Amino acid sequence: MTISRPVTAAIVGLGRWGQNLVTASSGTNLNIVQGVTRTPAKVTEFAAQHGFSVSDDYDAMLSDPNIEAVVLATPHSQHCAQICKAAGTGKHIFVEKPLALSLSEAQDAVRSCNAHGVTLAVGFNRRFLPAYNALCTAHHSNTLGTALHIDANFSGPFGYHYSADMWRGSSTENPAGGMAAMGIHMLDAMIHLLGPVRRVSALSIRRVVEASLDDTTNVQLEFECGATGSLTTLMATQINWRMQLFGASGWAAMKDQQSLEISLIDQEPTVSQYAANDTLADELSAFAGCIRSVGSFPVTDREALQGVAAMQAISRSAASDGERVAVEPVT
Repeated sequence: MTISRPVTAAIVGLGRWGQNLVTASSGTNLNIVQGVTRTPAKVTEFAAQHGFSVSDDYDAMLSDPNIEAVVLATPHSQHCAQICKAAGTGKHIFVEKPLALSLSEAQDAVRSCNAHGVTLAVGFNRRFLPAYNALCTAHHSNTLGTALHIDANFSGPFGYHYSADMWRGSSTENPAGGMAAMGIHMLDAMIHLLGPVRRVSALSIRRVVEASLDDTTNVQLEFECGATGSLTTLMATQINWRMQLFGASGWAAMKDQQSLEISLIDQEPTVSQYAANDTLADELSAFAGCIRSVGSFPVTDREALQGVAAMQAISRSAASDGERVAVEPVT
């Protein structure tokens, strides 16, 4: 994507994922020139390698007129306050998923950005996978027929790397286990494909990890369109990524992030392979393009809010041993 001039930005949060975003921004139209973190001394070498200054003063960074945008890679519970403060100073905002942990906070963040006329982009990088976009085309072209059911699993061994003193290992920051870290990607894709979720039932337990978060979570979903869904995320197993959409004429399955198999009734299945792409670079480029009015970001505010509403219902259901919980509508 070509834009008139790069967007000057600051990264907030320089843990593992924040550093991944900085690395991915190299070569994009998003130029990170400042960093903010609670412990600058831990990342001075990394910041120097990537040519930006680092401090622990969020307010000072926001007061810098040269900073046009902020990239938030911070604990989920901090997103709303940080977004609202940044929007109030006219900064455009890219925030890692989830947008917030509650619908009310997510709505506050969206309202603040709209009121101040700034771009808000939520980091669902799997939206930029060519195989996923091919699945969307198969669905929206009615190749699969009426959507009946969607099944997804995003899992990995990440829970083994978290301890009780890490925010990623906290059940407060990560209700319903891996939902906020991994499952939310699948939930976003489901909503993008099928529309809002009406009701959920979730079971979430901790069996093997030492951190306080659950390691095994399964969710049954009912969509407003009438389709059903099943979403599983585990924090203590080998990496797994798959999504399968069943329609009245056949199904389409991503058995990994670079392939799509389509199998229709009475037809031979087809398998398409797609080259790996840097989805982090792609989403940051799209964010910069939006700021310069070149292109649009694929995740709408409404979809981001619907994802938070569904995740909130999942957390409530998991806390009540799988009770069916209605998802609060996004108006």
